[in-house]
Amino acid sequence: MELPSKTDLPFFAYGIFKPKQLGFFRIKELTKNFDKGEVEGILKERDGLPLLIKSSDFQIKGYLIYFYDSREKEAYHRIIEIEPDEVYRWDEIKVNIKENESITANVLLGKREQRGSSDLEYCGEWNGKEDPFFKDGLKEIEEILRKNPYFNGNYRSLFRLQMAYTLLWSAIERYAGLRYHLREKVTKKVYRIAKEVCFKDSLKNKVASKREIYSVTDLKKYTLDPDNPGRSIKYYYQVRSNVVHRGKAVTCDFDTVKSSLEELLAIFKDLLKEAFK
Repeated sequence: MELPSKTDLPFFAYGIFKPKQLGFFRIKELTKNFDKGEVEGILKERDGLPLLIKSSDFQIKGYLIYFYDSREKEAYHRIIEIEPDEVYRWDEIKVNIKENESITANVLLGKREQRGSSDLEYCGEWNGKEDPFFKDGLKEIEEILRKNPYFNGNYRSLFRLQMAYTLLWSAIERYAGLRYHLREKVTKKVYRIAKEVCFKDSLKNKVASKREIYSVTDLKKYTLDPDNPGRSIKYYYQVRSNVVHRGKAVTCDFDTVKSSLEELLAIFKDLLKEAFK
């Protein structure tokens, strides 16, 4: 995606780049100030992303973001680094900030909005914190953990934990995509999470000691180490990739998945709390 034609204009954010949303950290240091504002339009959603469509039907809430002088192009570069050009296009829009006062701003409008999109349930304002993966998904995982505390030869308990662990990783991958890059390969953007201060701190608080697993495909060793976030995120991801072993290894698999699920769920909840703060 190219830069908007007028980079000296402020940016109207209605999605992930709003203050207190997952993408704002990318432009925060370049932001001089911001004001609440509204535009005329309709909000649709595609794969968890809000799409603004120009219309006189509703007032869509967002923020008018002003960048520091001479830093505007850098800010817009950071925006387009994450936003895919098959989803959005640049346009200009009138933003109402006070009664009878409006300002023209750059905005990302939805592209081909009728393809694979749906109307947003809370059409006046989008909030990534309300994403079903971050709310109902985590509640479902907590319930599965409560109901399946032990193996006791019950394969269904193991399968439920595996399903819960896969669901947790779906939520984490959505977080990584919205925060870092929507187009990057999954593993590359997931591994970026290890660099977050909150991940490092929470890992040390939630994990008591080291442990190891091996890939079932090439027998490569992966180590969970509370003092090494990079290795630890790869360990948790490898647990996701491993399949259940046969025979006596099943009990070991249950313990590995359960411990990883409990730890990573707690860590991820800390990440969400910090990111949306």
